[in-house]
Amino acid sequence: MFKHVEYTPEGVCSQKISFDLVDGYIHHVVFTGGCAGNTKGVAILSEGRNARDVARSLKGVPCHGANSCPHQFALAIEQALAEAGE
Repeated sequence: MFKHVEYTPEGVCSQKISFDLVDGYIHHVVFTGGCAGNTKGVAILSEGRNARDVARSLKGVPCHGANSCPHQFALAIEQALAEAGE
C-alpha cells in the first residue's frame, strides 16, 4: 500500500508536512517551515521506520504548550493510517 500525504499542521511554525506511507513505513518526510534543524532531524530519524512506532514516539512532544511540529507529524501519521485502513 502506498499513500502520499500532504498535511497542514495547526498551531506550530511548520506550514506543511509531507511524507509517503509505504506498507506501514514512513519515507520522504519534508517539513515546510519550522525550525530547520529540529524538523530535519525528525525527518531523518523517521525515515524507513514503522509509522505506528514513529507516531507513538512523537505524540505529545511539547514546544508550544502541548503542541509541536513532531506532535503534528504524529497526528498526520495517525490520520494517514486511519484513512488507509491500517
